[in-house]
Amino acid sequence: MTRLHRTPLATLDKIGLAVKAIVGREHSTVTALSEEYEVSRPTIYRARDAVQSVLEGHFEKSAEDDAVMVHIDRPQIERTVVALRLEGQNSLRDIEALIPIIYPGITISFGSIQAILVRAQILAHQYNEQVDLSAIQYAALDEMFSQGAPVLAGIDLDSSYLFSLALRDSRGGDDWADVLRQAASQQLKLSVVVKDAAQGIAAGVKAIFPDAEQRDDCFHAWLAISRLHQALENKAYTAISTEAEVERRYQAGVASGGDDRASLAQRLVHKRQACAQAIEHVECCEQAMELVSDAFSFVDLSTGSLYSAKDAAEKLELAALLLGSISHHRAPKVAKYLHNRTPGLTLATDALHQKLMALTQSTSESDLSLACRVARLIEEIRKPHRPARIRAYQRQLIGAFHMLRQRLGQENAEHLLDTVRQLLTQRYRASSAIEGFNAALRPYLYVHKRVTQGFLDLFRAYRNLRNRHWGRHKNTSAHECITGQPVQDWLTVLGFPPSQILH
Repeated sequence: MTRLHRTPLATLDKIGLAVKAIVGREHSTVTALSEEYEVSRPTIYRARDAVQSVLEGHFEKSAEDDAVMVHIDRPQIERTVVALRLEGQNSLRDIEALIPIIYPGITISFGSIQAILVRAQILAHQYNEQVDLSAIQYAALDEMFSQGAPVLAGIDLDSSYLFSLALRDSRGGDDWADVLRQAASQQLKLSVVVKDAAQGIAAGVKAIFPDAEQRDDCFHAWLAISRLHQALENKAYTAISTEAEVERRYQAGVASGGDDRASLAQRLVHKRQACAQAIEHVECCEQAMELVSDAFSFVDLSTGSLYSAKDAAEKLELAALLLGSISHHRAPKVAKYLHNRTPGLTLATDALHQKLMALTQSTSESDLSLACRVARLIEEIRKPHRPARIRAYQRQLIGAFHMLRQRLGQENAEHLLDTVRQLLTQRYRASSAIEGFNAALRPYLYVHKRVTQGFLDLFRAYRNLRNRHWGRHKNTSAHECITGQPVQDWLTVLGFPPSQILH
């Protein structure tokens, strides 16, 4: 408060005086105002500075101009607790420590946090059980373990909607049947199931969805061969190093005229033979990998013929024979696995072949073959090949696309390619979606002493309701994909809306 408040001037006169003092800052102006209003110059100076400070604070931009003020009440704290539990791998103790950091001066007890999350789990369970699953036809099933307890999961291969996530005591056929029966009560009707070699999954699917086609997952087959190849490569590198060391010692013995030259020469012959055999095994495994990769494809790049289930089976059987000829303890197991799973591994190829051949009703088989080669070459270029092979694929791609465009025209060629690509996204041959989910869930399970069904219910609802930031379903939730209902805020859907924004 300035001295101007103690003068007998009216309020409007005080305001006028302060404004005139700000506008005319010269000494003569202040003197004239002092005489006009009969107040001292120091009083005018103080009034001028005070009003100017208020005006500057009003018009100048400050950090508070960008601030969003939220009413921190109990619902907002509950919302934050649930978000901290799921948006990061936070334990209850972590949440207890983070709340005072996010909201200075506010604390919440461990028991209160636990009560909030129990309520969230109940609400998530209620949400999970009321969703209509009739839009899901193609699913991947898998199981993972947390502290020795099996967690059974099922995911939609089109939308990545997690329709089952159950903690069980075992993973037999009855357990899977119980899990799938609950989903079936929500109108789930599966026509294709992609799975690994677990017998419990097969039995459960047969019990609840007897007409569903059970396809073997190509991911696990490829993983088994890749691990064998890595082991063979390591063995070959060891053999090469050992041979080089023995040869160095042999050459040193020859140069010095040592008495152990004969034994070193004999050992060198043995190591050379072992090295050659190790390299041969690696090359044999790589040939098998080429066959398996080709079998999992859909068109021959050389001839342009579309692969049928029979063609894929022949390549897989030949790959199994090559692997069986390798003298490594893992090789016979991988060969047997590949042989036993061949019927299930070729089902996706058979289904795709039928859909591709159906396109010949509107286009010629030669044009379809050319379009399929273009699509496969695009896939191959994206794989981690050697530069020389990538350049060869690029040349083939340019030639094949140019020929297709000459035959059909730009618009028709792109339309046919789009149709083929769409069919390729619906091959349903791998459980990559559920393997990715397992990788996302596993860090949460590491944080907790033990997993509970309540947490799995909450995590399942979170995964299905959150909007995704990448992938072919970017900016949508899995819930929206199967129900058509957009989700703006997953916490609000679960019953934890944000508090009122003050400004």
